[in-house]
Amino acid sequence: MGSAFSAILSPAVGILISPFPIVGLILILLSNKARINSIFYTVGWIVGNIAIFFIGLFLMSSAVSSSGDQSTLVKVVLIVLGALLILLGAHDFTKRPRNGQKAATPKWFEKMSNIKPGGAMIFAFVLSAVNPKNMLLSLTAGVSVGALNLSGGQETTATIIFGVIACCSIYIPTIAFLLAGSRLNNALDSTRKWLIQNNSVIMAVLFLFIGLSVISKAF
Repeated sequence: MGSAFSAILSPAVGILISPFPIVGLILILLSNKARINSIFYTVGWIVGNIAIFFIGLFLMSSAVSSSGDQSTLVKVVLIVLGALLILLGAHDFTKRPRNGQKAATPKWFEKMSNIKPGGAMIFAFVLSAVNPKNMLLSLTAGVSVGALNLSGGQETTATIIFGVIACCSIYIPTIAFLLAGSRLNNALDSTRKWLIQNNSVIMAVLFLFIGLSVISKAF
């Protein structure tokens, strides 16, 4: 399981500190229906991430089991995924705010304050499972574990560990808000502003580091 944990850790941490999903949750927590919407948002986020992780794990483990040249297949897949992550990192770096510039905010931010519970869950699912950046991280984690050709029980354990690590930046603030309520509002708003302003730099560094890490596992 040590090798599985190593395979999971980098992409899971990448998801963990991805700014925009956290900002989406913060906007919900600062809205009128914070409690119910945050719960639905958290559920959608967890389900989406685990679904893509499982797809990557299943496809890779199936391919490894049926392939005659497993090492070549694993190397090619890891190199391609790593290269895509590095390209995304380079793209984010070019989009970073220059000195004195205010970071641009997505239009969907404006809709989060009035979103309904079902909409919050669907949105979080889409953000985790369809958004290319997040999807690629979950897929990379699943593929990396699938390449290890583990037993069913070990794969289940790896999936749980991935979910616990990758999603904790969403479920921990949700639980904290359910316990502390509006007392967290000032801290949440300050965090929201900082994450928006630094999103591009954070993601650029993350994708570069994770991409290089994934490629290194191919050799």
